[in-house]
Amino acid sequence: MNKVIFAALLGVSFSVTAYAQQTGTPPTTAKPTAAQAKKYDFKKMDEDGDGKISIAEAKKYGITVTLFQKLDTDNSGFLTQRELEVE
Repeated sequence: MNKVIFAALLGVSFSVTAYAQQTGTPPTTAKPTAAQAKKYDFKKMDEDGDGKISIAEAKKYGITVTLFQKLDTDNSGFLTQRELEVE
């Protein structure tokens, strides 16, 4: 009788361990923000061909004023190809 109980408990413990391993949450990985994941086509965005992206041009491609200011590292009021490559 003790062997039957022991075998049953042993089986249950293996089942619980296997279940816990299958349903555990996967390890989290840092996901890039939407802005970091998005790459911009500088030539396409530079609609007037002046070699820089104005805030109006940037807005057409979903760049918010806040992101524009963050990307405009030299505070020129325009984005250069180099500033977009950092993104």
